[in-house]
Amino acid sequence: MSTLRHGRHRTLRSDLLLPWVRQTCAPRRRPAVPAAAWRSLLAVTAPAGLGLLTGRPAEGVMVALGALSAVLTDVAVGYRHRAVTMLPPQLLGVAGAFATLTAEGEPLAPYVLPALGVVAGVLACLGPEGSLGAMILLMDAEVAMDLPLPGPLWLPPALMLLGGLSVVAPALAGWPFFRGRAERALLAQCLTGCAAVLEPDAAGPAGTARRRALHDALERARHTGTVGGGPLPARHLPGLLALAGTASAAGARGLASDGALRERLRAEAQRIAAGRPASDAPWPPGRGPLDVRLARAARAAVAPEVPSDAGALTGAGAGSVRADGRWAAARAVPADPRSWLGGLRVGLALLLAGAAAAYCDLPHPYWAVLNVTFVCRPDIGPVTGRALERFCGTALGLLCSGLALAWAGSDAVLLAVLAPAAGLVPALSGTGYLYQAAALATVVMTVTQLAGDPGLPLLLPNLASCAIGCLAAALACELLGPRHRQLAVARRLAAAVEQATLALSPHRPRTALAPYLHLALARAEFERARREPPWRRGATGRWAALIDEVERTVDAALAPVPAPADHRHFDATRHHLHRLAERLRHPNGLDGLGTATSAAAGGTTAEGRRPAAPAPRAPGVGWRSARVG
Repeated sequence: MSTLRHGRHRTLRSDLLLPWVRQTCAPRRRPAVPAAAWRSLLAVTAPAGLGLLTGRPAEGVMVALGALSAVLTDVAVGYRHRAVTMLPPQLLGVAGAFATLTAEGEPLAPYVLPALGVVAGVLACLGPEGSLGAMILLMDAEVAMDLPLPGPLWLPPALMLLGGLSVVAPALAGWPFFRGRAERALLAQCLTGCAAVLEPDAAGPAGTARRRALHDALERARHTGTVGGGPLPARHLPGLLALAGTASAAGARGLASDGALRERLRAEAQRIAAGRPASDAPWPPGRGPLDVRLARAARAAVAPEVPSDAGALTGAGAGSVRADGRWAAARAVPADPRSWLGGLRVGLALLLAGAAAAYCDLPHPYWAVLNVTFVCRPDIGPVTGRALERFCGTALGLLCSGLALAWAGSDAVLLAVLAPAAGLVPALSGTGYLYQAAALATVVMTVTQLAGDPGLPLLLPNLASCAIGCLAAALACELLGPRHRQLAVARRLAAAVEQATLALSPHRPRTALAPYLHLALARAEFERARREPPWRRGATGRWAALIDEVERTVDAALAPVPAPADHRHFDATRHHLHRLAERLRHPNGLDGLGTATSAAAGGTTAEGRRPAAPAPRAPGVGWRSARVG
């Protein structure tokens, strides 16, 4: 297929750079969480106000900054997931603050922060939770170094921990009363998304946006069930992934589905969100094989039985199995050289930013290092785009805070400015990092003024520190960062094809969990690759076509076979899938990938018909040798 062949890299032109800047800085439309905004407003403003009333503004500001670090980790929807994302980062922040304060005045003090950066870079490779912990580790270490307090050594870490717990406690207070509500809402969103991608106009641009939203919701549900450990996502996810894969493939090809089935999916989504049991009414029979498949997958997603390939995740030992998997992944990260390469990248960026800020003799040199902490997060996307958002957001926030500081005449007015700015930090997280960075810059300048340091003379040094930190992070990432996210997409697709090969047998289970999981992860990784800068981004259109081809291939290979088929039928399809997986693992072999995908899709059609003449069987890939035990 010519659209999948690698073309020559184009030189960087303005018509490539300007669309990337617009795409990076464009606001996104994601709903905000009002409860998180109120928690941030109260936890940041109240300590600062109490510090002013008691005549100890520095201690109040330290507690407020500790609360701000906890606000930045308040990103999970489920209570179990919240406990994982909020509690360990606070403990890591206390350890980082204590380490920098202990090394203060020692000969090795300048190297403590880069060493912590290496550790933080390795932690960030554990996933989003590890990335949050790495950010808070460095942030609290830099705050404790930049705002020294008189008194015992344990006082600043204790104050920051107190501020963090003032956010964590209200965030987890509703656990006994609203248990499972967030997970049910997420599952209902996935069901509604499946109904949306089956609409008649799903083959156009609107359908593409709906399929991306569906994959995002599926990835959030999978991650919430894996990390949070809730039994509800683990029980519904196998059938839901099979339903989403079938619906996404049918919508992409413009296949018509029964409208009664879509309405039933939306009705069941409302029942799940309300916590009511599934309806016992029979599902609509539909008009063809596609509707039969959709109804079967929807029945498994709404009222699931124990799937044979996910039974270990729903039994009594579900928690231990997930814990063993997490510990195995955590043990594998330090053994991976790419993890240490990411850690060296963060350490080098911190060293460059600190040296440049000290050379320029900036008033608060650790502001530059703080910007590196916020920018270097590999789980978010390309660091260059995040650095651009950070700088533009900081400039916007400094403009707003400068107007507020020039107009404010008393501390009460400053508190009135701090309250909405602190509430906007979590409220703007779904709009885009640029706007959240603007709110963060306003909070930092306001609390600096409340601590007794005049804020107006620090506006330009703060902007210069932001530019230094963003440039240092972008430079370190260009030197040591991973350059081809498309290779990660290819590896995910290869894993999906290989799992589909293993699941292909005459007596395979009704739902195959692993291929659709890897396809969802490939979609998420591809969305990060779409945000790469022009000088590092390949032809994303060809990779989008590649993902669509692999999705159709997996969907066709796992289609139900109405009549018993002989072993040669499965051997032929498995042989073509093996060839496709090998081509995906070796990027140099992607030329002519369309032939492999067409051949693999031809092994089993969407209606389950056998091919007219099966291809010759590859040695060692017979049905009995490749079957999962």
